[in-house]
Amino acid sequence: MDCCCLWIKEPKLLVDSLSTDPEILRNNASKSKAVVDYKDWQIALSRRFKALKLWVVIRRHGLANLMYHIQSDIAMAKRFEALVGEDERFEIVVPRKFALVCFRLKPKVVEEDLNCKLVEAINSGGRAFMSHAVLSGIYVIRCAIGTTLTQQHHMDALWKLIQDKAQSLLM
Repeated sequence: MDCCCLWIKEPKLLVDSLSTDPEILRNNASKSKAVVDYKDWQIALSRRFKALKLWVVIRRHGLANLMYHIQSDIAMAKRFEALVGEDERFEIVVPRKFALVCFRLKPKVVEEDLNCKLVEAINSGGRAFMSHAVLSGIYVIRCAIGTTLTQQHHMDALWKLIQDKAQSLLM
């Protein structure tokens, strides 16, 4: 390979090396290039940078408030997990981890994109945003609780929204 060819490929290699494209960040808007993914324009979140972010949060809010926030999010996730478990149309795919619940709508017949359609239906209204992941080849919906202003009534409204959108898809 000559130097000229290497020089032309270098910017693409650099962008590819800085780019992060995990499954949970993939969506139709990004795929269609309708939006700019600024995540690819930043310095990667190294351990030192993550540590600095945590230090700033602890300095700003205090350790006791941070612990309360995390415990509150975990309690809401436990309740959300219980709501999902009570509805026979849904299943918990993997055990809850902290404030992350991975679940899916059980298809009555093999339908590859049922849960993808559900995520799109939920997100299209703008009232909530759900992400997804693929675990052992299974498309799952991720409910990640972590914003400071989230309260239980928000989680109840989210569950009602999910149930309504699921019902529309199953009709």
